[in-house]
This record gives sequence, structure tokens and C-alpha cells, in this order.
Amino acid sequence: MVKAEVVWTQLATRIPKELHRRLKLHCVTHDTSVMNFVVEAIAEKLGRKTRSKKGTALGRAAAKARKSSRSAGARFTPHRPVYHR
Repeated sequence: MVKAEVVWTQLATRIPKELHRRLKLHCVTHDTSVMNFVVEAIAEKLGRKTRSKKGTALGRAAAKARKSSRSAGARFTPHRPVYHR
């Protein structure tokens, strides 16, 4: 059986600071990564709900993202972005 691999791409966007703070707080309190939350929110908004279903490529990728965000002490750490002028 051939496993279907999900090809990932990076998304960079600007959001209001308060919305970003709320996003990070939500993710910490719900024990999920920002990446996983955003992937699921976009999929839900576009009409393709992708709650981590075991056996699907996207479900495996989401589970891997959750696992990697929990390892190495990756937790909510407030920081200030550095913008160079």
C-alpha cells in the first residue's frame, strides 16, 4: 500500500496583535499548536473539515505537527518580533 504524503507550504501573514495573543492563548489552553489550529480552521472554513482522522495523510501530518510542538518544551513563550528598519 502506498502512503499518500502531504506536501506542506509555508504561510506568512500579518494579523492584529490582539488576535495573535488570543490565538496563542487558545492554543496553549487547548494543548494544540498554532500550526495545527490554523490548518484545521482553514480546512473547516473552506468546507473540508479535517479533524485528525487516523489513517489519512492529513491526519497523520496533523498528529506529527502536534507531537513536534509538544516536544522540546515548545510551549507558549511571549516574545516580541524584531522588525528591522
